[in-house]
Amino acid sequence: MKDQTFEIKVGDLLNQVAVDEITFENKKTNLIPNLSEEWITGKIRLSWIDDENVLVEIEELECTLNETCDYCTKPFERKIKIQWYSSRFTLNKDEINYANDEVLFFIDEKTSTINIEEMIYQAIELETPFVLYCPECAKNHESMTEDEEIDESDFDLGWEWWNVVFHK
Repeated sequence: MKDQTFEIKVGDLLNQVAVDEITFENKKTNLIPNLSEEWITGKIRLSWIDDENVLVEIEELECTLNETCDYCTKPFERKIKIQWYSSRFTLNKDEINYANDEVLFFIDEKTSTINIEEMIYQAIELETPFVLYCPECAKNHESMTEDEEIDESDFDLGWEWWNVVFHK
C-alpha cells in the first residue's frame, strides 16, 4: 500500500523565519484515478511568509498518467514533469475574498498542518492539454499543414456547427 498522506506539520515554520525542503517518493492520491503504479515523486520547499502564511513551492514533481488518445482512442502513458508551481497556505480565513485571483489553501489551526494533495492535483491538471494525443497521433498531427487542419470554407453563411450559426 502506497502512502496517501500529503499532510505536513508547519507549526514550527509559522513561528520563525525559515525554509524547509521535503522530498517524497511513491505518494498516491485518489484525486487522480489514472495515476500509474509509479505514483508521484517530488521535492517541495516550504517558506515562512509571516505568522499566518506559508509559501509552498513544488520544485520538482514527476508522475505518469494512464491516458486514452482523443483521436485514435488507444491507451498510452503520459509523463508529467513539473519544475515549479507555488501556492500560499494561510491561517487567516478572512482571506477567502480572492481579490487577486490567488488560490489559497488553509492551515489546520488545531494541528498546525497543511495538506498539499489538492495543490499537487491542481499542478498536474494544469499540465493536461485540451486534446490528448498519443505519441503517434501527436507526430501525425504536427506534420499536418494548416490547410488540412481547418477548412475555412466550412464557415460560410448559415453553416451550423454544434448549434452555433456563423454569419459573415
